[in-house]
Amino acid sequence: QDQIMLVTDGGQLIRCPVKDIRIAGRNTQGVTVFNTAADEKVVSVERLTDTGEDGEGDGNVDDGEVTDTASE
Repeated sequence: QDQIMLVTDGGQLIRCPVKDIRIAGRNTQGVTVFNTAADEKVVSVERLTDTGEDGEGDGNVDDGEVTDTASE
């Protein structure tokens, strides 16, 4: 039920369920979640958790799960 939200330095944002991202083995080139422009980079990834109280999820952000990839 969890979702992830990715943001680029160009302002592009995508939110998608984690269950829709397939698991890739070691010998693959990874999984593409969304495409960016050649000069655009993902700068933030956040996990949004489903509290399960009403079955819909409230989109609350799970604190402490921010990954800043801008320095990579």
